[in-house]
Amino acid sequence: MRVLVVTNQYPIPGRPSFGAFVAEQVRSLVHAGVTVDVVFFNPKQTRLNYGLSLPRVVHAIRSASYDILHTHHTYSMLLVDAARRLVRSQIPIVLTNHEGEVTDTENRARTFHPTSWLRYSLFVKRIAARRADFVILVSQRAADLLAVDAPRDIIPCGVDLAKFAPLDRGKCRSQLGIPRDALVIFFPAGPQAEGKRFALAKAAYDLVRARVREAVLITAGEIPHQSMPLYYNAADVVLQASFYEASPTVVKEALACEVPIVSTDSGDTREVVDGVPFCFVCRDDPMDLAEHVLKCATQRAVGGREQLQKKGLSLEQVAQRLIRVYERVIAESVASHTARPEPELQGSSSQT
Repeated sequence: MRVLVVTNQYPIPGRPSFGAFVAEQVRSLVHAGVTVDVVFFNPKQTRLNYGLSLPRVVHAIRSASYDILHTHHTYSMLLVDAARRLVRSQIPIVLTNHEGEVTDTENRARTFHPTSWLRYSLFVKRIAARRADFVILVSQRAADLLAVDAPRDIIPCGVDLAKFAPLDRGKCRSQLGIPRDALVIFFPAGPQAEGKRFALAKAAYDLVRARVREAVLITAGEIPHQSMPLYYNAADVVLQASFYEASPTVVKEALACEVPIVSTDSGDTREVVDGVPFCFVCRDDPMDLAEHVLKCATQRAVGGREQLQKKGLSLEQVAQRLIRVYERVIAESVASHTARPEPELQGSSSQT
């Protein structure tokens, strides 16, 4: 099986965590025996890269015999659909929608800028989803809100359980230069990250520090993705304060390390952490967040790894689910094309 992945998020120098979940998914598919090529374009440089990347996608489709085109995000889908039309290809398209803004029903992070309107438009997202042969949503909440009338499944991105695993907290702190006796709160995003609400996390931290002077707040910022397990394991608690999420990978990474989580009710966080000790979903209130952070000091979220495996959220389990989707879509595409009657040729009737 050969798959072309087209994505607008992928790790780049200076942004090692940008689209790391897509890169890890690609790696897991390759490990499972799928041949995967990747076309990545960076809309952070300029939104024009959506259009400017069209020739690259057209060339990629023409240059190899792909069984599946797997695209991530709405506008990447529209790009791939345009390329497929230009090539006059019938290769089926699978779309994965990771877009957390679907769940921001109050539009709290939306601005008046045209690109913000396009990013939030459910109308455009539904058009893109209808152009796909199969749609993957990463949470039930997103699936319910997007309400796509198309073949679909809910498949969150998986987590690498070999990479993200419990480590000795004291040793991790020593390696990172963090005081052993501190109450360490890890905010797994940069302070300027859109929608992550660092201000809310900082307000909660200030309340914690008023009671525990040794409290430390660490932000992810430019931490290389390969170093994230050290930071998770050095922390007493991972604090997520997002306006919105689709299916936050950081929650699954923290669970894999069995580190407590305190979070706002974003994405599928509530479903993922349900039943795991010292994992709390709180109100959008710094006092509520701070009170639950204090409960996590020196604790472990024992059973977090088992929870992920039960929910089928390891990289390997998700890769197998994706392969089953690919096989289904390929089979349906072949059946559809085989069932079409051959057009009659004009003048083909014989005269006697």
